Amino acid sequence: MEYKYNVRELQFILKEWLPTERVFAFDRFKDNFTIDDVDMYLNEGYRIAREVVNPLNAEGDEVGSVLKDGVVTPPPGFAETYKFLQENGWGSTSECIKLEGGMPLILYKAIFEMNTGACPALTSYIKLTSGVANLLLKFGTDEDRERFLPKLLSGDWQGTMCLTEPNAGSDVGDSTTRSYPTDDPRVWKIKGTKMFITAGDAGTCENTIHMVLARPEGGAPGTAGLGLYIVPKYRINEDGSLGAFNDVITARLEHKMGLKAQATALLNFGENDDCYGIMMGPPPDEKGRSRGMAMMFNMMNESRIGTGHNSNSQASAAYSYASRYATERIQGRPFGNPKADRVPIIKHEDIRRMLLDMKAVTEGVRAMIFKGFYYLDIESNSPDKEEAERYGGLAAVLMPLVKGFGSEASLPVIAEAIQVLGGVGYTKEYPVEQYLRDSKILTIWEGTTFIQANDLVGRKIRMKNGATFADWMGTIKSFIDAEKDHKGFEREMKRLEEGYGCRERIRDCFAGWYENFDEKKSFIPLNAVNAMTVCAQVQITQCLLEQALIAQARIDELPEGHHDRPFYLGKIASSRYWTNRILPQVMLTTSIIEAEEDSCLDCPEEALVIN
Repeated sequence: MEYKYNVRELQFILKEWLPTERVFAFDRFKDNFTIDDVDMYLNEGYRIAREVVNPLNAEGDEVGSVLKDGVVTPPPGFAETYKFLQENGWGSTSECIKLEGGMPLILYKAIFEMNTGACPALTSYIKLTSGVANLLLKFGTDEDRERFLPKLLSGDWQGTMCLTEPNAGSDVGDSTTRSYPTDDPRVWKIKGTKMFITAGDAGTCENTIHMVLARPEGGAPGTAGLGLYIVPKYRINEDGSLGAFNDVITARLEHKMGLKAQATALLNFGENDDCYGIMMGPPPDEKGRSRGMAMMFNMMNESRIGTGHNSNSQASAAYSYASRYATERIQGRPFGNPKADRVPIIKHEDIRRMLLDMKAVTEGVRAMIFKGFYYLDIESNSPDKEEAERYGGLAAVLMPLVKGFGSEASLPVIAEAIQVLGGVGYTKEYPVEQYLRDSKILTIWEGTTFIQANDLVGRKIRMKNGATFADWMGTIKSFIDAEKDHKGFEREMKRLEEGYGCRERIRDCFAGWYENFDEKKSFIPLNAVNAMTVCAQVQITQCLLEQALIAQARIDELPEGHHDRPFYLGKIASSRYWTNRILPQVMLTTSIIEAEEDSCLDCPEEALVIN
């Protein structure tokens, strides 16, 4: 079945919903981008996604990445396509901060989304390389940037993020990888093991640049003692050419449920006591504290919003396949009319419900994600420091919602797409079963769903003594106040107001638990995921209703039979479905949170374990 993506939806986001012109007007972009360029970029990006990237997807899943005799062989076409995207401006040069000629995030990510839906195993390689480049741009020395950036951005090299260890997964502070000083104060010897490293040894490039967290000798315990090191697979000579092997050994590639084309490696650093890395940032202070984790959070946060975006891209692609299959598959007769002719299954009520459910969820999550990208564009490019700081705070609140809720929401959408296809959806005849396998890891990458939720309730709600979170809530409240009497949407605006009230009640619950921490502390982690879900569902409702009001205004202007009317009617249908069928779940969730139910803690551990 041919790969197709909803380019019209991306055009709507950039040309009709978000104030894209404001981003294009910043000094960095004003000479290179106008709103008239959007269609050209999207259409060309879509062509590449269909013709260049998507043909890799099925074969990559079938063949996988293979490690043999210490050498990784990628699936056919992966190395060439990675290089093509990086060389031709569809990769890291367009995504990186502060680079001359880079794209606004809202534009680049619209193109990147289509490529991710086309082959999710490939695009994470680009995302990680962009993250490494951004760390170098933000924290590296001039020498570091001169040595590593040109080859990273050209596609000759790629980058990774090395945090996880066999005995220290999400609890990064327990890392046992060590670094030892040498005669050169910036060069440290590295020894340790990292696992689950995406692109750890992908076989697509001549060199891999690892960003490695390691504890310097005498470093403080926990995350405060971790340093960040640039560790190339092959050392770099003074003239920029490749030097000696740097003792970064690929011990194995993981055998995974999905993303089989994507190399996920267990790496041994310094197995032969000959691995060296360049320390980023200052050396450890007198208390053994380093800035490694603080710097790495820049790459982690980029990866978190990217992971949520990856999830929704796959869900959207699965929905696309299911929607077209529903128009082609002839089965059954209209309900209550057994003598009628057989019809395409899209005529059946429950198929229509499933299709609109997939449409509403993917459009809603996408809208939340692109609102976050818009905030990040303002933060990175506004000359007004106060404005930049404010929008950075709003983006920070959305980060756990995008990653945590976005990745979880994708799974039922893809499962629903399989349901629409029926039995063939469970086979490899259609690509939707691959999306289900490929997307599950995204609820775990960059911190599990609970870690995202804990970030929200433990950090983001309390940023600046609650001022940042209050500002985020204010963006929703101001929309409600301005539009609550909007003709034709009174019921939906009333539901949003009720959802907003639930968000206030949850905030008060958590404030009370923190005030009575010794007695009530267990309720914070017990209810973190539910609180995150409510925040995301309320935010998505606002986004979809904003879009629906625009769509209604367009419909009022268009003549009957205009080709765009079905699109706008679909936008309104998505917002009504979400607001009237999904948002009411927050009322139940809020009552569960307020009930302080903790039977899972009262249940004996022995009763939870099957021996």
